[in-house]
Amino acid sequence: MNKIFIFITLSVLLFAKAPIWNTSENIILKKDEVYSGILYQGYLKKPLFFRWTLYKNKGLVVYLNYDKFPYQFILYRDYQRESFKLELSQKDVGNDFSYLYLSFKDFDEKKNTASLWLGVSGDARFFHKD
Repeated sequence: MNKIFIFITLSVLLFAKAPIWNTSENIILKKDEVYSGILYQGYLKKPLFFRWTLYKNKGLVVYLNYDKFPYQFILYRDYQRESFKLELSQKDVGNDFSYLYLSFKDFDEKKNTASLWLGVSGDARFFHKD
């Protein structure tokens, strides 16, 4: 029984692959400062912007708008609640899913700024607008 468990575990680890990040950005935002850009996926071009509005009880309230659809969520710094994952499409040309990740890294209470990480995996690409 123990050998079967070890075989299954090793098989899963051999075929699992790490995500390939097409976009990986560290972002520092002040309260209500908007970070915006365009997500390109194949021939589709969709707007994305987000900002944080409140930091209370170690939780960061984030407002994100992707393709004119609003999301609001709270991110914490602990492992299970630090990231928001958004599926960008059903199936890509390469039969991979594309995801957007937004992770809460740190909050500087003196400067009143939040450090976030933005990652895009799959076939999509993100370009920041100034």
